[in-house]
Amino acid sequence: MALDDFLKRFYTKVFVGIYPCRDIVHAAALYLSPGGEQTDVRHSFAVSSSQTELYRFVQEAVDRSPLNYIAILADDESCGALPTCSLSKAKTMVPAVAESKTVCIEEEWMNYIGEEALYGLLQRFSDAEPDALYSPFALLHAFYGETMAGAHAVYLFLTAEAMSLAVVKERHLRFADRFAYGGGAMVPAMVEGVVDALEAYYGKPCCRGEFVEAVHIADGVGVGELLGKSLEEVLLLETEVRQADPALLAARACMKEAGYAV
Repeated sequence: MALDDFLKRFYTKVFVGIYPCRDIVHAAALYLSPGGEQTDVRHSFAVSSSQTELYRFVQEAVDRSPLNYIAILADDESCGALPTCSLSKAKTMVPAVAESKTVCIEEEWMNYIGEEALYGLLQRFSDAEPDALYSPFALLHAFYGETMAGAHAVYLFLTAEAMSLAVVKERHLRFADRFAYGGGAMVPAMVEGVVDALEAYYGKPCCRGEFVEAVHIADGVGVGELLGKSLEEVLLLETEVRQADPALLAARACMKEAGYAV
């Protein structure tokens, strides 16, 4: 039987984020006490070993409360975002959307994930019984929701797999892209990706004559400060860097979606 709203006030809320990355799976458990205090526990598990330890971590977290939620970050090359919520329009922009799972934010920001990658993750972590699956772009939106209401800016989410980039003006998504780092040095590849993205963005008919005013970096790999300084030199733009553990950010996005303050 579902708990009524009155009883929910007396329970700790538990949010678990899982971020599979190459040969490591990162996990974070976020606890929200009845008094509003937040604490978190994080751990990483080798993929080569049994997933028993990961599921033990998850089970220990959810056993603390009947109000528990589990989210997975899908940092896959099939992820993307488009400035429309029209499926027919999205398919003309990116044909792969036809074979993707799509979710819209604020009636104009479409996030998509390839169905093959989505179902592969859901099957891989079926024992965890996830409640939500997020793309990096969905986490960018959750992390910078209020900031995006302001100036015309670039938002970057850095993970071990790739850099997700969104150009947003007054909450409106104008452009999005994802860049894998390849085999080269990470920061130079990131700088090149941002420069190439802005050149493509400024070349769009709707965006000519408009220029971004700042760069916001959600750093999940520890190179945000160096990247910020490099971008300031190249773009002559103010940069702001915030630490953003990907697994914990997935847990926070789940907490926000469940209706609890972040």
